[in-house]
Amino acid sequence: MSLLSPKVRIALTPGMVAVASGKNYRDAAVAAPSWSGALEALADLLASSGLRGRASVTLSHHFAPVHLLSAPPVVLKPAEMQGWISDHLVRQFGETGRNLRVAWQAEPPGNSFMASTIEPNALAELEAVIRSASLEPVQIQPWLVTAWNRRGGKFGRGRAWFALAEPDRLTLAGLEDGVMRSLRTVQMQDDALASLADLLKREALLAGEESLAPLWIESVLPSINWQRVGGARTVNPFISGGEALSAFLEN
Repeated sequence: MSLLSPKVRIALTPGMVAVASGKNYRDAAVAAPSWSGALEALADLLASSGLRGRASVTLSHHFAPVHLLSAPPVVLKPAEMQGWISDHLVRQFGETGRNLRVAWQAEPPGNSFMASTIEPNALAELEAVIRSASLEPVQIQPWLVTAWNRRGGKFGRGRAWFALAEPDRLTLAGLEDGVMRSLRTVQMQDDALASLADLLKREALLAGEESLAPLWIESVLPSINWQRVGGARTVNPFISGGEALSAFLEN
């Protein structure tokens, strides 16, 4: 860990929030699952923690959707990139997309890249809660970006799939030679295994998969034997700590 890395790690989902510093971990259930409920639970958790310093925040994809965009035709400066992404979101979602705050993951020229969005008012509310606890928010990003930065070099060459499983939400990325080629986030049904199997089947058909590529899974769902989702496919669950949101909070 760099000396400049945030000391405090925060995770927000609609139903639970968590805070970690070093090996110390605390979480709290959200009384009324929602953005406002999560902020209220986070404020209470931070008030009783006594933590100080720099903080990173990992958000559920309920709160910060992620889009996979094709590279622009020419290399753009950051301000130009912001405008190019905003124009793309307007074409996809209408004028409401123009007001979203956008962050993107830098990739080599020509490669597709991840862009995440959040409502400006929601971002301001989150930063205010964190600063009121004498913490400085220095990094706010969705779980997929956090996980990709941590795991992206582990998928090897050829085709692979990378899935994230959180309460009520599944995200599946299709990879080729370590580059993300497709991305889908869906609401999970009651059976996580069946939901992932169905999503993988659909995405594999769309990708024209001829041989079964390995599946890598990162999950914050308890007590699931993910090997059962694969059939003849190789399934590689990443092992994380026993706390509910530990996969959100690992460095």
